[in-house]
Amino acid sequence: MTTVQELYGELWARESGLEQQLAGSLEPRGTDSLNEVFASLGPRPGEVVLDAGGRDAVYAIELVRRHGLRAVTVDPVPHHAELARQAVAAAGLEEEIEVLEGAIEALPLADASVDWIWCRDVLVHVELEPGLAECARVLRPGGKMLVYATLATELLEPRERALLERGSAIASGSFDPESLEAVAERNGLRVHSVDRLRGEWRERMIEEGSWDPRKELLLLSRLRWRYDELVEEHGQIEVEVSMVSALWGVYQLLGKLCPTVYVLERQDA
Repeated sequence: MTTVQELYGELWARESGLEQQLAGSLEPRGTDSLNEVFASLGPRPGEVVLDAGGRDAVYAIELVRRHGLRAVTVDPVPHHAELARQAVAAAGLEEEIEVLEGAIEALPLADASVDWIWCRDVLVHVELEPGLAECARVLRPGGKMLVYATLATELLEPRERALLERGSAIASGSFDPESLEAVAERNGLRVHSVDRLRGEWRERMIEEGSWDPRKELLLLSRLRWRYDELVEEHGQIEVEVSMVSALWGVYQLLGKLCPTVYVLERQDA
């Protein structure tokens, strides 16, 4: 334990070499590095990629344009499917991209019908056992699945975890790296590689000015300050969702959440 003498008489009484060492950028990677990972896996024109939980098809459109792939985007939210159809039409890619409504736990696709799966910011909302079993079913043997998921770390306290699970629609058991990796292996998806990004993307966002944690911290402080009043006016759910949205990036910087990139490979049956 640090003593008062050590703290005030030594550590805080001189300029910190540690702080000087951390003052410069660590050259963090940005969000586009996910596309670089996918490109490094060697997709070839004409192959089929499933965008699992594709939302508005922004990733499917990018993958088709970059690599000459054909794509199927599947999302369980009708509003997302409609946005995806509009985006695909606006991009002039109706022949290359098929938009379907459906859940990852019951994919409306044939066995071994896709060469690749892109799955970004989705798996924490999915029941892992049926979800990854379905991904393995539709992926051809030797095919790969690129997963980006923000997962809990040992620093996340139980009450914090409960709040995040309530406010982010996180499925039970889908928030832990150990569970994800075990379920993947059990369903024939070998962990080919794993990259634990920690706060790297958030650092890049701060350095390039696309995200300011001060805004999130002010929002959190004001939510706490006026909590009872805001709950009465807007309801518990809306207040908790706002809190979780603000906490998400801050917790990545604090190490309570760890954005992680997996490449999973479908093994021979």
